[in-house]
Amino acid sequence: SLPPSLSANCTPMAALCSYLCSINCNPVRFSDAIPNPIGRWQSTPFCCRNWKTLQFRRQAAACGRLKFRGVLLQTAWGSWNSKRTTLRASVVEGPLADTEVSQGSTDFLPQEVDGVPKPKETTSSDDRRFNWNAQWYPVAPAGELDKRVPHAITIIGRDLVVWWDRNGKSWQVFEDKCPHRLAPLSEGRINEQGELQCSYHGWSFAPCTGACTRIPQAPLDGIPVWESKLAFAGIYPSVEQQGIIWFWLGTRLSYEGLPASKPPFISALSDLSFSDTLSMRNLSYGYEQLTENLMDISHVPFAHHGLEADRKHARPLHLKVEKFDKSGFTGMKNAGPAIFTAPCIWELHFSFPFPQSKGKSNAAMAMKKVVMVLLCIPVSPGRSRLIWSFPRNFIEWRDYVTPKWLRHMHQMLVLDSDLYLLHTAERNLEEAGDLPWEKVCFMPTTSDTFVIAFRKWLKVYAGGAPDWGGRYSGRLPPVAPREQLMDRYHSHVVMCHSCRSAMKFFQGQEILLQALSVGCAAALGAAALMPILYLRNWSALLVCIAIICSLASRWLSHFIKKTYHFHDYNHALVK
Repeated sequence: SLPPSLSANCTPMAALCSYLCSINCNPVRFSDAIPNPIGRWQSTPFCCRNWKTLQFRRQAAACGRLKFRGVLLQTAWGSWNSKRTTLRASVVEGPLADTEVSQGSTDFLPQEVDGVPKPKETTSSDDRRFNWNAQWYPVAPAGELDKRVPHAITIIGRDLVVWWDRNGKSWQVFEDKCPHRLAPLSEGRINEQGELQCSYHGWSFAPCTGACTRIPQAPLDGIPVWESKLAFAGIYPSVEQQGIIWFWLGTRLSYEGLPASKPPFISALSDLSFSDTLSMRNLSYGYEQLTENLMDISHVPFAHHGLEADRKHARPLHLKVEKFDKSGFTGMKNAGPAIFTAPCIWELHFSFPFPQSKGKSNAAMAMKKVVMVLLCIPVSPGRSRLIWSFPRNFIEWRDYVTPKWLRHMHQMLVLDSDLYLLHTAERNLEEAGDLPWEKVCFMPTTSDTFVIAFRKWLKVYAGGAPDWGGRYSGRLPPVAPREQLMDRYHSHVVMCHSCRSAMKFFQGQEILLQALSVGCAAALGAAALMPILYLRNWSALLVCIAIICSLASRWLSHFIKKTYHFHDYNHALVK
């Protein structure tokens, strides 16, 4: 067996030499393994007790004149390889096994390695593979969309148009492409009959079926070309559940009814004892980066210092994955369970004790509970969308007292505080080229267990990345300026009714203050030109009002820009 002091991260040749030396002569001692900047491992020279041992080590390293080549060499290599996995799992409870994974093989995963259980055995590789094209995907919170107009939305590379069927009282999800000349239907309108009408040539399409009901260029007494299947708009089955619009990616071009499965049910969103609302924002980094960031609990005290936590409160986290298969995984942390439902839903459950009050003996009544419901939606390479809600069973009055746009101010700042970090880290990972993700990133603590489990799920079951349907090469878009990356207006405000209404209100107040300032200045000018006694008596007050209104208008303009357009975040200045 290997010497107990042998590190799990030594190079293969160094480990082999150590093993051969241990069975032939005096034991050897390795110093600590040292990682280089790109994550590979190098071993410092180890000490031998005598010159004879050193000579033997050099002969073993030559690999051409080994006395023990053959059976002994194969035995040593197999022993080192098996011990390496065991030791690495015991020393570091988290890194991915760096064995290459074939599409149908699960041999690289022992029953319990790196804190992630072994995937279930299946009869074929097709049964193991996660099908990105046969899933329910969240589109948007239903309460955030304007029912009067069609909405253009992109999900997993598919361009969609979402619109309200006022006759059937349901949301419709169509392919954002008119079959006539491929113009975007999202630029159209909902006509008087409640149908989606293309704004290019006026073709109209019925809800639920996508059938073309009218082609203005076709004579009514001629051949009914609008009844052709080629005139149908592409349609995806959709349903509204728990305040979220979902669509099924597996069916389009013709309506075949809803699939047998239903969208995942999120119990916290239906619990009447919980209170919160749904919100949404588009982000300038990809689905993989978004999901692993939300699973990374340990980044909160630093990336969100002063907003959600404090740097002084950072501590080791002991996370564990209990169930792992192609549908996702479940894990445990100190405050409660964590659940990943592939491909989009991440739930974090937290429980905290209430201060004990008189007359309450039931322990269940003395627990604060909050659930972080996070829906991570792939849009395109380097682009993603987040829908979130934080249901809780305490301080419910906050939702009635605090306006939604005021809560969004804080939430936008939280998202902005690590947006540039993630955008840049994603490109640094792409620059690593064909190197495996686990070779580039060094994660030696259990705080990264959920991140590693997600990357392992992505690699073992989901093909390593979302299936873009051949629409993208997988390359990330060019780096954009910070003002564009952290733009709040197009990423959130235009999709949020509360923030959009608040911004219009503040813009109206800004115009009103400017008008008051100009009016006071005009009154002062009139008092200086004409001998109007009462104006001169109020001149000092008019000057004060003009100055205050001017300053307030400037402050309001700055507030609108920071809150609804662009607010930079500098970690070095946050104390």
